[in-house]
Amino acid sequence: MRKQLFCLPFMLFCIFVSNPASILGQSDKGAISGTVKDSGGAVLQGAKVELQLQGRPISSDQLGDFAIAEVPAGTYSVSISYVGFAPFTSSVTVVAGQTAHIDAVLKVASGNDEVIVTADRPHGEAEAINRTLAAENILQVLPADVIVSLPNANIADALGRMASVTIERDEGEGKYVQIRGTEPRLSNTMVDGVTVPSPESGVRQIKLDTIASDLVESVEINKTLQANIDADGIGGSVNLVTKTAGEVPAVTLYGVGGYTPIIGGRTVDQMGGTVGKRFGANKKLGLLFGGTYDFNGRGINDIEPSPTADSATPHYDSIDIRDYIYYRTRWGATASADYKLQNGSNISLRGLFSTFRNWGNKWVYTLNDGDVPGYSQDWRRPNMAVGSLALQGKHNFNASTINWSISAGRSRSLSGSGSVKYSWVGDPDINCTNVQGVSVNRPGWSPGCFGTGADNSEDPNNYKLKSFAPPTFGQSAQVNLQASASYARFYHIGHRYGTFEFGGKIRNAHKFDDTYDESFKPNGTTLVSAHPEWKSDFTDPQYYDKTYHLGPVTDYNKVESFVNSNSGLFTQSGGPGVNANNYDFVERIPAGYVMNTIELASRLRLVTGLRFEATHLTTLSFDPNLTPTPTTLTFKAGGDYLDVLPSASLRFAVDKDSDLRLVYGRGLARPDPQDVTAAVGQPDISTTPATVSIGNPNLKAEYANNYDILYERSFNNAGLLQAGYFYKDLSNPIVTRQTLTSSYQYNPGAPTLVSEPVNAGSAHVQGVEVGFQQRFSYLPGVLHGAGLSANYSYTSSQANGVDPLRTDNPALLRQAPNSWNISPTFDTRRFSLRVGMSFDDKMIYAYQYENLAYVYDDSGNPILGSNGQQETTANPQVNGTAGPAGDNYLYSHFQFDTQASYKLPWGFQVYAYGLNLNNEVFGFYNGSPQYVVQREYYHPTYAGGLRWTSHHE
Repeated sequence: MRKQLFCLPFMLFCIFVSNPASILGQSDKGAISGTVKDSGGAVLQGAKVELQLQGRPISSDQLGDFAIAEVPAGTYSVSISYVGFAPFTSSVTVVAGQTAHIDAVLKVASGNDEVIVTADRPHGEAEAINRTLAAENILQVLPADVIVSLPNANIADALGRMASVTIERDEGEGKYVQIRGTEPRLSNTMVDGVTVPSPESGVRQIKLDTIASDLVESVEINKTLQANIDADGIGGSVNLVTKTAGEVPAVTLYGVGGYTPIIGGRTVDQMGGTVGKRFGANKKLGLLFGGTYDFNGRGINDIEPSPTADSATPHYDSIDIRDYIYYRTRWGATASADYKLQNGSNISLRGLFSTFRNWGNKWVYTLNDGDVPGYSQDWRRPNMAVGSLALQGKHNFNASTINWSISAGRSRSLSGSGSVKYSWVGDPDINCTNVQGVSVNRPGWSPGCFGTGADNSEDPNNYKLKSFAPPTFGQSAQVNLQASASYARFYHIGHRYGTFEFGGKIRNAHKFDDTYDESFKPNGTTLVSAHPEWKSDFTDPQYYDKTYHLGPVTDYNKVESFVNSNSGLFTQSGGPGVNANNYDFVERIPAGYVMNTIELASRLRLVTGLRFEATHLTTLSFDPNLTPTPTTLTFKAGGDYLDVLPSASLRFAVDKDSDLRLVYGRGLARPDPQDVTAAVGQPDISTTPATVSIGNPNLKAEYANNYDILYERSFNNAGLLQAGYFYKDLSNPIVTRQTLTSSYQYNPGAPTLVSEPVNAGSAHVQGVEVGFQQRFSYLPGVLHGAGLSANYSYTSSQANGVDPLRTDNPALLRQAPNSWNISPTFDTRRFSLRVGMSFDDKMIYAYQYENLAYVYDDSGNPILGSNGQQETTANPQVNGTAGPAGDNYLYSHFQFDTQASYKLPWGFQVYAYGLNLNNEVFGFYNGSPQYVVQREYYHPTYAGGLRWTSHHE
């Protein structure tokens, strides 16, 4: 089957070569090429270029170039249009065997629209509209000028402002994107069209806070699939387009400083720059280098209560009082070199590297209802990086185009978190209970929790050292090697024009995890009171608006120094080769496709395609069934499968300004490495029942049939309206299933709760999305600088059979019913203001509700059936799915941000921003918002900076 897959493109190529005239027409023809720019010299990507009388619309590429092949000799009128600019028309004479050239300079339609050329963001918004309209699939674009017009700390924050995109936040920043109501693992991330690996162990989705927002030229979201796009994008594919040198030499430098009023004040710093220039008489060679650095002194006030599962009135078994202080640093670099062979033909080398050190400290006091309290601290040192390097080429030969790419991507995660845990040695009868708090969101605790002396839960002297653990050793890393090539041929049948394309790609991914932990336990009693030198100077008297109190804390570094200096007083555990989660994972994906684009009529364009992806998988993990347990990976698993994935897109031009699109595409989501490795696991017998998490080598990929309908209309004043409906029919969804059994092979005869990823049931998600963007330059006076960018999406979903212990049909994980963004703007030639208001509705983070229950006998032992698994019966849960044992939800999130800038003489620009001005809460709840699980605050951030560019008015 695999040989047949790669023979198909070769056979098609031979057909074209052996009999080109019958399909492609005569050879006595010429060509037209050119470049599209604005009056400021900036290239215009996505401009619509049309040869009058013949039709044949094409679009300008990233360098502003276009080429029209197979043009019969004669004189023609070439029309070029770009939303926000006046149309350009030029007469050109084509001579057989030669290429005629056009340098098109587009001007704005009116004086009021001049800001599109002179101001950064309006220019970027116009580019986004035109690239969206030019795309064959449903595409959304966010250029760099728009990304930096609001305080977006990373790529995820920027994407969260787009239609049907919600984000999962972590420590006050976006982390994962969730596209069209699907969880992060159902989306793909690329750099310059090349899939990049995840820096996190065990998963595929990219932790996007690793990548700084100002390293890229633009971000694209492919919301629909077509044959020349990797199929692993059920939700969508995010493509980060790196920077290239523009027509005008430019140097840009910037610096930002800011402040967050939390934990006594935390600072924010950012700086960076880009240098780019094209060389030679015809500016064929372009070189660009850029870099960025930012420091975010994040502070977090957090409470994490644990609701009592059988109490309808909110009651809590415990609460964590947590305080975090972070030193988040992110730096990155990008570089590119490209050479124009001719218009429409070029070769480029592009690279991107970004690293993120999410370092910080965490202190936790735990209050337990009717029990003794606890205290611990974490020393966080995770260090993640993502890199990509791609050599790519595009070559036009008359009516033929060849594209090729050779690339490598690498990601890695180093270190992790260390911890110090303490045990209570104060009064064992401390009177600490959960009581009614100041509000439903802030549970209260009795005065006995905060007594004096041996009753003071927040006095480190009432604790002893329980264990010390340094940060995780080793690393998790992945390397992707990829090569691809495609051939496209323009043809015509009568007066109908089209392009036939085929190509192949191979991607080899190697991911491994060799991390391990160490822990040190005191051989005797080590009281904190005996070591006053462990005390930290850290205090937070304003913690949680003084609703709660954070007591004195210890210093991790000082405890670490004591442990290292007194190793004989401790017993060490852990070390290399004892982490059951270690694995080695190799995935090879050869792929091929055929695709045809044809103008069926003057207003009707059809794109059809068929993609083939073969998957070969091999994994290694630990096998604890061997005696003694090995310290190397010995358990082998894997498999092969082939997927055939069709796609089709029909585009109908309602009139010159509006289109209707109908799209179908089939996609897939392969299992995470952690789910198909770690195929066996050692039970944790310290719990009752014993617990174990295992992998599933037989896990299959998840599939979806995706259907879209979209109406879009452009407006002269840099405006666009889009309204659409989508439906995704998912099969083989991957969920985690827990089974209580006495026949687990590595713990026979004892009850064991086994957690395992499985393919279960089916699901669907559907939604409506509306987007509107418009500059109101037609309004009188100062109002002509106003504008609006807004979008709204509504999604609903249903999962069937995902858990044998529930008979309802819950929504899919990470599916937010409502999300919207409203961004009023105001621009003049020098002043720019933008307000960002974003809302993401509540969404299920994890399934945990069960309307069936395991059955136990009078002695508390599980009753097992003949199959060795525990019997179930109806479970009268408190308040059903809305009760304290309901599913775990992320809170809805509304955030208000703003940024303003003003251009000064000599290329300087001053700007200021406010981030999270409404101090929105982040957190989780069970069933209903009144059953609080986590609520944390970050406070607003205020910052200002200066930017200088060598290219200015």
